[in-house]
Amino acid sequence: MKTLVKVMILCFFCCVACDSDKIYQEEQYKNVVYLLSGSENVYTESYTLNETDPVRYFSIGIGGSNPNEEEVTVTLEPDNVLLGQYNRNNFDEESQYARLLPADKYEIESYTVAVPAHPVDQYVKVPVKVRPLGLSPDTIYFIPLAIKSVSRYEVNGEKYNMLYRVTIENEYARQKIATYYTKRGLVKKEGDDDMLGTTLSGVKLAQPLTKNQVRMFAGNYVQNQTTTIDDIKKYAIVVQINEDHTLDFASYTEDAIEVNKLNAPNYNLYNPKVKQGDLEYRVMYLSYRYRVLNSNGTRGAWMEARESLTRVEED
Repeated sequence: MKTLVKVMILCFFCCVACDSDKIYQEEQYKNVVYLLSGSENVYTESYTLNETDPVRYFSIGIGGSNPNEEEVTVTLEPDNVLLGQYNRNNFDEESQYARLLPADKYEIESYTVAVPAHPVDQYVKVPVKVRPLGLSPDTIYFIPLAIKSVSRYEVNGEKYNMLYRVTIENEYARQKIATYYTKRGLVKKEGDDDMLGTTLSGVKLAQPLTKNQVRMFAGNYVQNQTTTIDDIKKYAIVVQINEDHTLDFASYTEDAIEVNKLNAPNYNLYNPKVKQGDLEYRVMYLSYRYRVLNSNGTRGAWMEARESLTRVEED
């Protein structure tokens, strides 16, 4: 009798254990659909200004221990919930807010995406075509997306929506990861002896504008985290790299800083391959003059700048 009772108790616990293990496996390894993103549900791609409408991608994933056995249809939709949260968390002033990428600047061919059965990878890439020319390096642009529905499985409640960030780049500078050049040179008032000038050192931020233009601050003015839009309008110049590797200059905004190219031997040139040991550098040699617009509407004195800007070649 005692033996029978022990056998019945053992069978009971075995059944409970089996059921618990089955439930655990179902909960832990079930397939869940999500949008791949990082912190604050942001996913960032960089679009080259060397192409008219380049294509980049975001991913729809299906998490689980086993690939999905049947095709899954995922329907997407625009979703602005995260954009408001992002601006509240990161900005105090409306002028600095992240913006929606204008509708005429991008194209998503279809908001209905099929994830095939038994995929090699448990995700599919969704193409996003962007027209980057004219986008500002000072603005954070987002395409807000969310999963509206799925034909099977569940949707991850924390990764069902996403801010797809669009950044720009060219051969000389990137927005996604800020591009800095080491600067060396001299800036002085026009007509003064070189001994009366100010040595240029440190780093200079370069930002992409078009396929062959970058924006930077003139002379020893520095763009940093505290720089305002008014500062950019006042001190920023445009450097254009021509096909023959010569350089030209222009004001970033009208009625702001004035800038002219100065003729100097071995200056106003771009060298894309300067080797020192195992390292390869890109160097711009600049010679120009500039004068800023004062708050009272008058112009400051002409300043002459001669500088070399060196960027370590990236992998």
